[in-house]
Amino acid sequence: MKDRVPFGIAELDNLIQGGLPKGGLIVIAGSPGAGKTILSAQFVYNGAMLYKEKGVYVCLSESKEHFKSNMLGLGWDFNKLEERGMVRIVELPTVAKIRVEDMTDLIVEEAKKFKAQRLVVDSLSALNLALGSRAEVRAVINLIARMLKHVECTTLMITESPWGTTGIGMGIEEFIADGIILMESVVVGNRLERRLMILKMRATSHDTRYYRLNITKDSGIILSTYPEM
Repeated sequence: MKDRVPFGIAELDNLIQGGLPKGGLIVIAGSPGAGKTILSAQFVYNGAMLYKEKGVYVCLSESKEHFKSNMLGLGWDFNKLEERGMVRIVELPTVAKIRVEDMTDLIVEEAKKFKAQRLVVDSLSALNLALGSRAEVRAVINLIARMLKHVECTTLMITESPWGTTGIGMGIEEFIADGIILMESVVVGNRLERRLMILKMRATSHDTRYYRLNITKDSGIILSTYPEM
């Protein structure tokens, strides 16, 4: 397990040989409302609570107070983890045009100075709006991935796939990432159902089936198998 970074979600960790490859860059992709932020927050929260690993959560698409308030609704008190020096929630502005190097330095330096073992960037869609071009976003992702490998920080990057599309985010993430976890909201009959699939995970023998995904107040993300046809 020393080369694995678990989510702390037993059903998910069992699909990826106990956890994510240490130091890897993993894209959490999918449609709105599929649970991407919750999964990523649970990765940081469980890292601190269960494995004593420090984590940084970078908010690009919402305020840190809004994020912490939403997570408190699931019973995850990020204020206490910040007070204990185990987690840092960083709110970065994305409204103004900024240089690729500046955004990269801001994110990487936060992780390095905090000595983070886990990092979440939420989200690449907001980063795309700030930087203005796919080429710049790709440059940022590449730089972050290369620089964080030296500090053995395992990184999740969230990307949105609009309703009705079949691609992953901006169409560049899958070529850079070490792993891709797809999370979808689909209409089944007269209700909305969430599901998850591991599309890619380097150096990992992983399950390739869809799993039903539920979000509970007590446990966060829970996966269950679909009935065999």
